[in-house]
Amino acid sequence: MTQGWNPPAGGYPIPPINGQVVNPYLRGVQDLRWDDPSILPDNTAWQIVGVNLYRSDVSDLGPYFRINPYPISGTFYRDQTDNTLVSLEIVDWNTSWLSKGESANNRRWVFRAANKMVKSVSNAPFQSVTAADSPSDVTLYIDGVAVPVENVFGPTGEVTLINQDTIDPATEKIVPAVLPTEDSTVTVSYYTNRNFVRSGLDAKIFYRLTTVALDSTTPSGYTETPLKYCQPYMNIAVETLDYIWREAMRRNNWILEQGGERVKVFVKKMSGIPCACQMDERTLEFSQMPRNSCLECLGTGFIGGYEGPYEMIIGPDDAERRISQQASGRRMEHTYEIWTGPSPLLTQRDFIVKQTNERYSIGPVRRPSNRGNVLQQHFNIGYIDEGDIRYKMPITGYTSLPWPQTRQERDTDVPFPVIGTQYEPRQEGVHKATPMETEKSNIPDEREQRGRTPTWENQQYAIWMLAGALLSLFHNLL
Repeated sequence: MTQGWNPPAGGYPIPPINGQVVNPYLRGVQDLRWDDPSILPDNTAWQIVGVNLYRSDVSDLGPYFRINPYPISGTFYRDQTDNTLVSLEIVDWNTSWLSKGESANNRRWVFRAANKMVKSVSNAPFQSVTAADSPSDVTLYIDGVAVPVENVFGPTGEVTLINQDTIDPATEKIVPAVLPTEDSTVTVSYYTNRNFVRSGLDAKIFYRLTTVALDSTTPSGYTETPLKYCQPYMNIAVETLDYIWREAMRRNNWILEQGGERVKVFVKKMSGIPCACQMDERTLEFSQMPRNSCLECLGTGFIGGYEGPYEMIIGPDDAERRISQQASGRRMEHTYEIWTGPSPLLTQRDFIVKQTNERYSIGPVRRPSNRGNVLQQHFNIGYIDEGDIRYKMPITGYTSLPWPQTRQERDTDVPFPVIGTQYEPRQEGVHKATPMETEKSNIPDEREQRGRTPTWENQQYAIWMLAGALLSLFHNLL
């Protein structure tokens, strides 16, 4: 890596460029490649130590989680489902046992391992994370002797011992039950998941790469590129976006800015912390159905329910509104097709919130693309009645902004351009922008006309200013 000198105060190293996410024709496996960031001219002032990789299973806007334990000094990384072996874990007599056959109504012997149990990758179907559910998925030793078990429940790591004599069909003899005592040494070996890469069901996987450099001014001694300055890479893009289609995307975005409708979008969580509305792990494992009225997960099964809100511009509304009479009462029907740009990437069951607080569910998404690079997104949206749980999703942070205030959708404080971006990076997480009145400092207040969006401002003032500049240039040429 490059030996740097006098890095700029408060600056950050440039992220790696020419990143690619390539599937090696294996389920649940993604290969990442990138160029060495230390060869970039803007990084010569830093002593580069490696690259950190961040992954998001929700959206290109985040949230992102680091997947490598330490900075990678190379230019390749394979992200795959990894089930690691836990060998000879000690089962403590005082803390690990849930039941020792002491209850009159419950003679079971059950202990809980320190981790969740899964099948090994070589045995699991589709090479995914499958919870252990067979006695053959664990190996139990009592005082050094291998002992068969009765039942295994992987999501909680619970193992049930055989507590009564059984008959061996091969020898036709009675095999006495082997149970531990307080002085017994009990160990168990099993597999647990260390990294899980989702696949199937239109899984969306996004990566961002940051450059890590030495920095003596920070408590850790390191600094890295902020995520919002790093280009997102996705597994569905089979080739790097060229300048022709990048310009097409820019022009599509210009059309939306002039005639589109600004909304907020919430992206449904597909992974995260399971919600307690399934009552317990066994109910979740067998029913797979969260409670639709739960305020913690909003019927998604994961704490929080949705990620967002993210700012987005969609095509204008051009559909009829109809009141229909149904068995449950009257409801408004308002469904129409719209289109938007490539970010954030949407899927069915996400929902949008208009400025009137009307909420619409997103249907199946069609994505016109060029060699895997998404150019647009087309989908139908349907009105959600106010009694739906999704109206409970809070949108906070919009009451303390000053007046007048112009909506800002992108971060303007970017210290340097991101090389090779598909579109301008945006801040992850919740946007604290809201439609307020515009303010033109060069127009006197007594004759200034205020709007609510930058589009109105551009049409009211910017176009006339541009026309005046062109007219002045024309007179100078004459």
